[in-house]
Amino acid sequence: MSANRDSASELGLDFFGNMTASISHELKNALAIVNENAGLLGDLALLMEKGRPLSPERLVSLAGNIRRQVQRADDIIRRLNRFAHSAHEPAASTDLGEVLAFTVALADRLATMNGVALTVEAGEPVTVEVRPFVLENLLWFCLQQLFTAAGSGTTVALAAEAEGATALVRIRCAAGTEVNAAATEVERTGQPLLAELQAQLGVAPTGDALLLRLPVRRVG
Repeated sequence: MSANRDSASELGLDFFGNMTASISHELKNALAIVNENAGLLGDLALLMEKGRPLSPERLVSLAGNIRRQVQRADDIIRRLNRFAHSAHEPAASTDLGEVLAFTVALADRLATMNGVALTVEAGEPVTVEVRPFVLENLLWFCLQQLFTAAGSGTTVALAAEAEGATALVRIRCAAGTEVNAAATEVERTGQPLLAELQAQLGVAPTGDALLLRLPVRRVG
């Protein structure tokens, strides 16, 4: 168990680095747009000093652009804050749907870079006892392996449902996609995460989805 946890910690560190780097790029993009619009405001002020009439509509447009990017940056910082805190949260009863939605929010930019759109399908609330960070890590690990299988221009959909004493997470690609290789890689390299979560990984009979089964309550 100790070796598994050590390996899970290494995978977690890699995950944390990937996500914080991606989030910082998003924040930098928002700030760059704010800076660009601030520069345009400065240009308009100079033109006004030279006697050129100032368009109120133009000012309203620039102010709106800045306001939207400030809100975007605030959302990004909130997401980063939540992610950072999840890294040291203990196992607790957790809304599985919320974890799926949050992981998709974290991974969205990186998925887009791979030409893949991520969605979370609505369903009944499902609660599991997990460390959120470890589950986020495993979900991201699964998504990474599926990006190649899914291919550019496709959608990967995540869904959660209750299944007796377990909870099922279905990570589904387009019909006809073959995910067996992705499952093999997750089993091989992501085993410490599966062990930490007491989870089992499988492939849907249709062959186009990874199936992740988690105990509703942890054992031991």
